[in-house]
Amino acid sequence: MSSTYSEVDLGVLVGHDGSPAADRALDWAAQDAVARRVTLYVVTAVPVGGLGHRHRVELRERAHALIDAACARVRARFADSVVEGSVREGDPAESLLEASARADTMVMGSRGHGGFTGLLLGSVSLRVCAHSSCPVVVVHADAAEDASGVVVGIAGPEDGPAAEFAADRARRLGGLRAVHSWALPVTGLAPSLMLPSMFDVDAIAAERGRMLDQVLGAIRLRNPELPVDTVVMNGMAGRDLVCASTDSALVVVSGHRRRGPLPMRMGPTTHAVLHHARCPVAVVPAQ
Repeated sequence: MSSTYSEVDLGVLVGHDGSPAADRALDWAAQDAVARRVTLYVVTAVPVGGLGHRHRVELRERAHALIDAACARVRARFADSVVEGSVREGDPAESLLEASARADTMVMGSRGHGGFTGLLLGSVSLRVCAHSSCPVVVVHADAAEDASGVVVGIAGPEDGPAAEFAADRARRLGGLRAVHSWALPVTGLAPSLMLPSMFDVDAIAAERGRMLDQVLGAIRLRNPELPVDTVVMNGMAGRDLVCASTDSALVVVSGHRRRGPLPMRMGPTTHAVLHHARCPVAVVPAQ
């Protein structure tokens, strides 16, 4: 039977709504939890507002059956798993965000069209990624299962948490490749006239390479057996990371959140990777 997570510290939390994307997310989360020897919590949310008593009861029963089936799927596939389930009432995104304060990782499907509660619609996934207190992994339903290696996008030293998260998963998923993309400064009314010869491209690339080595230094010392490669390129970070996702098991990006009079929102690189990557994407809150 499903239980409650209201008074426990969570390990890996996975949102589930019965859709194909949610099943893939469930399997990814279970593998991660087993590899790191933490508990997996499977949760769904049922928006019962405005429903009559009979419909609320029926919806709850279906939700509990869904979660019980999901937990049984995990136990059957992963003998060493420790898994619990929970059914929440209310807004799906708010339910997951509330739990993210006590989870070390949250896993979601990219979309849940056709699923039981619509828990994992794209707008919900984006909202959770933008506000979650812990790293969020978004798993696409059509992600390749035989890919290997972890790619992490590094914009600067503040992306250390993303690099640490990527290195931790790379021990299970393969080697680590850190990518830094940079663009030539553009000024004036005719940016197309800006020539690379106006800048010392080699010096810029060397400086950015030193920054990558600084971010990865401690990771290399702690993980001497882990292959760690660095790539510095002149290009657009979102496009370069999407290209890297085609043969990777996971792409990790920092959740650089813009603050101001409007609610927090993610930057263009994170949006591009979440929408177009061909493998699971982890969004790690930046320092």
